Amino acid sequence: MEDPDEVEELLRSQGARRASRDQLSRSNPDFDAVSPEAGQLDAEAVADLAARDPDAALRVLAAMARAFDPALRAAARSLAARLPVGNPRTGTADRPGTSRVVTRREPTGSDVDLDATLAARGSEPHWRAEHLHTRGWRSTGRAVVLLVDASGSVAGDELAAAVLTASALVQRMRPGDELGVVAFWSKAVVLRPLSADPRVDLVVDRLCDLRGGGTTDLELALQTAAAQVARSRAADRQVLLLSDGIATDSPDPVNAASALARIPARLQVLALSAEDEAMASCTALATAGAGKVAALHRPSMAPAAVRELLG
Repeated sequence: MEDPDEVEELLRSQGARRASRDQLSRSNPDFDAVSPEAGQLDAEAVADLAARDPDAALRVLAAMARAFDPALRAAARSLAARLPVGNPRTGTADRPGTSRVVTRREPTGSDVDLDATLAARGSEPHWRAEHLHTRGWRSTGRAVVLLVDASGSVAGDELAAAVLTASALVQRMRPGDELGVVAFWSKAVVLRPLSADPRVDLVVDRLCDLRGGGTTDLELALQTAAAQVARSRAADRQVLLLSDGIATDSPDPVNAASALARIPARLQVLALSAEDEAMASCTALATAGAGKVAALHRPSMAPAAVRELLG
């Protein structure tokens, strides 16, 4: 699902389910300390809690981001969008300039690269579409599509991890970089089309309104992410999968992971579960997608995991 109106309608219907103060207080032991009165969020109390237990602070913010109280909900989302997730990339740029001419296996370039095309055909007697190589301008930035597993439900640690990962990605963006966000369960929903917009507030709002649920179609998810990242002209194109890697409603997704290499793009996997089956599935997907796996078993691990996979 990519049509903006359809996405807005889905999120509006899912986001209508809110939590009352009583529900939040009963389900989260830290709620009363950080929200002493209706509509209030004590940022200092959140900071104190984060210093003692960062995962607890992330959980209570994620819970309040779905509060029935609009003032509390807005304050929690605003703070979540500004979470400190470490320092952005600094130092000498490893991708100097803004664009360069490259050869690629696509029909979209401005000129045919005859040498590369002939080399691709080799001794084959017939021409095929994949033989064609062209020359054209490509950005030297990075394009990343964050693929968030929303099967079952997106709440608690899963929501906190998704929000913190998105924040970490946005804070590491630099000129020329692009970020897209796709959530998936039995369907795939483009929450943010691939864009160079550095704001994270829209992503946080949409993740917090999302409920998801049901089965896991990993093949559809990877195909949707591939369609997004293929549109970018960035030299470095990657899909960052946030999941336990277990497909319950799709053929073997390894083929879809392998197909990313033809874009070309790489699949990096943030493993949400430490279970053997989950880690094996995540590893198989990352290997097929020419990427790596990093553990994300607690929300506070997100910044380090993003740095490990993307540098």
